Amino acid sequence: MLRRLTRTQFRNAVRDVFEVDVDVNELDADSWNGNFAVIGASTVVTSERGVEQYHTAIEKAVDVVFADSAKRAQFIGCTPSGAQDDVCVRGFLQALGLRAWRRPLEAAELDRLAAVAAGAATELGSPVEGARWATVALFTSPNFLYRAELGAPSADGSLRLTGYEMASRLAFLVWNSLPDEVLLDQAAGGALETVEGVRAAATRMLDAPAGREAVGAFAEEYMRLDRIGTQAKDAALFPEYDAALRAAMVRDMRGTWEVLAFEDQTSALDLFSTTKVVVNTELAKLYGIDTTGLDSSTFEVRSLPADGPRLGILSKAGFLSQFANQKEGSPTLRGKFMRDALMCRTIPPPPGDIDIVLDEPPADMPLTKRQRLEKHRTEPTCAGCHGLMDPLGLPLESFDAIGRHRTTDHGLPIDPSGDFDGQPVADARELGMAISSSDLVARCLVRKYYTYAAGHEERDVDGSVLNTLAASFEASGFKLRELVLDLVTNEAFSSVAPQP
Repeated sequence: MLRRLTRTQFRNAVRDVFEVDVDVNELDADSWNGNFAVIGASTVVTSERGVEQYHTAIEKAVDVVFADSAKRAQFIGCTPSGAQDDVCVRGFLQALGLRAWRRPLEAAELDRLAAVAAGAATELGSPVEGARWATVALFTSPNFLYRAELGAPSADGSLRLTGYEMASRLAFLVWNSLPDEVLLDQAAGGALETVEGVRAAATRMLDAPAGREAVGAFAEEYMRLDRIGTQAKDAALFPEYDAALRAAMVRDMRGTWEVLAFEDQTSALDLFSTTKVVVNTELAKLYGIDTTGLDSSTFEVRSLPADGPRLGILSKAGFLSQFANQKEGSPTLRGKFMRDALMCRTIPPPPGDIDIVLDEPPADMPLTKRQRLEKHRTEPTCAGCHGLMDPLGLPLESFDAIGRHRTTDHGLPIDPSGDFDGQPVADARELGMAISSSDLVARCLVRKYYTYAAGHEERDVDGSVLNTLAASFEASGFKLRELVLDLVTNEAFSSVAPQP
């Protein structure tokens, strides 16, 4: 399988090598499949403009390092001569290439890069310029931009990942970035060819600061937090909804996943019943909690009131605001996400000739969103799908289009009752509690994390693996960290997946 680096993976990899943050917003957009960019990465096509933008981003990062003599000297580690057989440059490229391409360079590849360095050194009159342009060539190569998982035949005839491919897959799952020197050494020494070796390697990686990516990056894709930054709202109704508040919402959502998985090491199902939030001043104000000790750039883990209207990640502004329109929340969109992402149940698309926009009620005859949806469901062509989604989303009607709590809708009292998987719930709190005790949600989370880690959509042949992972997940107390370790040591993780 070949997968292009996602925008986030590209940014992380460049940062880890060059210690430079690059703007990835100009790069070709990620392709999403099965709610994940890492799955869509196997089918995405890079445009001509995209190739140019990758080249520009790499040049900028390389220039930052090479423009500073101290950084450059440390980066290269020796003094290049500019000759075709320059031992310094060849050693530099061999070591850097191992990190960038996640495998040792072949002799012919090293020769070509050394030729780039020698040619640029001659043309520009500077051995340093030669090293610079060879570095650019190394990081604009498809070998950097794409993750190759081609495998090698095993004793039973199946294709298994090589040691270096396993190191790459582990690194991009746990760190969402490149493997480090230790992991590459383990690949070279055969340590990643045993279950014990893989578990030890993954444990070390999870214990590292970047290990939080194993959950944080998953949460960012699983919860589609990328959409928060592009959600437009009515400025007259929500003047506080600016870029800074949207960024705080993302940090709160992602941070809560990380806190529960790594600091509390509690059940993943507690995500839906937790009172913990990660807030700065602006987000704390939106939640109506004390802002003492906070400012715009200071985030802390705080607790919501135990008897307040919010409970769990579905009552966070980051979730509520993205499943809403410019003026009001959408029980339908919120319910659709829950049914698909939390319950792993599909919803058929609406008929092509149906109007999916709700009519606005007359000003002199206001209706709540619930009443408008109930009217909408009287249409036979609408009732089937809306009956699957709306009861899930209606308990969140107590929150508006940016996640602020409210008790009225168009001046009328809100009825936040609904239903989760046949269980009546009175409001958002009861919805969170129902989800937090659901075996269906626990199993669905395993299915979603498996497809995220494997990089492909669920297949019929994955049933046995998913059953094994679901059983071990339950035995661990539904701990996400243990799910990661059990997954990477499962034989399926080292298997080569078919190209879509």
